[in-house]
Amino acid sequence: MTSEYRVLIADDEPLVQIGLKSIFDRDFPGFRIVGTASNGVEAFDLIGELKPDIVITDIKMPRMSGLELTARSRKEYGRIPVFIILTAYEDFEMARQAISNEAADYLVKIELSSETLKHALDNAVTRVNKHSADRPEGQADKTGSLNDFRQKFAIKLLNNIICDRDTFYSQAEEMRMDFSYNRYIVIYAGMNTPDNVNEEKQLKLYSSTFTMTKDILLKYSPCHCVANDMRHFTFIFYFNESEAIADKMQQICDGVENAIEMIDNYFNVHLYFGIGTAVSDPLDIHTSFEEARAAIEKANDATPIRLFSHIVGANRRSGKDKLISSIQQYIDENLDDKLQLTDVAEVFGLSGAYLSTIFKKNADIGFSEYVYTKKIEKAKEMLLNDDMKIYEVADALSFESAYYFSKVFKKVEGLSPREWLNSKL
Repeated sequence: MTSEYRVLIADDEPLVQIGLKSIFDRDFPGFRIVGTASNGVEAFDLIGELKPDIVITDIKMPRMSGLELTARSRKEYGRIPVFIILTAYEDFEMARQAISNEAADYLVKIELSSETLKHALDNAVTRVNKHSADRPEGQADKTGSLNDFRQKFAIKLLNNIICDRDTFYSQAEEMRMDFSYNRYIVIYAGMNTPDNVNEEKQLKLYSSTFTMTKDILLKYSPCHCVANDMRHFTFIFYFNESEAIADKMQQICDGVENAIEMIDNYFNVHLYFGIGTAVSDPLDIHTSFEEARAAIEKANDATPIRLFSHIVGANRRSGKDKLISSIQQYIDENLDDKLQLTDVAEVFGLSGAYLSTIFKKNADIGFSEYVYTKKIEKAKEMLLNDDMKIYEVADALSFESAYYFSKVFKKVEGLSPREWLNSKL
């Protein structure tokens, strides 16, 4: 007999999910909620990933009903998981169909209580124990492995570690993640919890916050969900050009506002969101991700949602041109500093990786190449007009040494500083 039973909840109402979780936490220690789904398609995928023993599903859900879910699961996965059907109203025909699909029980939401749920769980457990031998040996060892791989794949995508297009699509297909769309928007979320929260409570808060935020946002638009660390998570929204970007952005913002309010009310956790701009190529998702991370740095209690497009300008291209122009001006005015990539990025509220990417794409020259070219231009003026020695110029422009300055000078000009100076004199 199983010592702990794994339960998946599928319902498009976050309040029902929360209510069921609280009942399980309070009254059923022998059961563990391993996941939640907001629609039938997501639930079907999670059954394959999480291998629950019992699924509690709403009878009416978006994309696939609870009855369709039970039928497909029975066909694909066999007699485990066992289903308990929930509905907001009594319907004999639906009850009959649920029973014909071998559902363990059929509960009316308005009558849901610990007592009625216990009766349904007892029936479900009896069936799980009876059919447990039908589950393939070693299946439990693979529980959640696909989801783990998906998370790792998404993290690599967000950090631009996947460079080869063929490899990307091949791995995405293996992960069963659809990237056939031509519009992607990334939002980056951060949660603010009190400093005195211990690790165990932080983990619980994070898990609850992430799950509830995911459930809310999925009701507004389909997306891939990624857990980054103990305080941050990412959502990759996907759609096609037939949907206006402005309309989709408004949809996402509406969902985010709802999530902020719900999370604050239920968990007393403050959420902040940064939203990147739309990209058309899935291999450019990392750009939208970096924009979202830059935008969240400007978020605060008064303005918990920040759009990157509002920070750099309403027009994405002109906005980036203005940003690059500002960065170039900053470099030109501070050539006597070291001008490290990460330091300059921090001045503009960006990550080093993102600054490097957009600088190369929009200025047609790499960041370091631009810095050294400008430094050498100024060095030539100083050598000719200020009557300075080579080591003095190197020191004035914050080069590590006169030797390194000469090496960079020759790379840019094709001549050493001494050779160049002699040719001019």
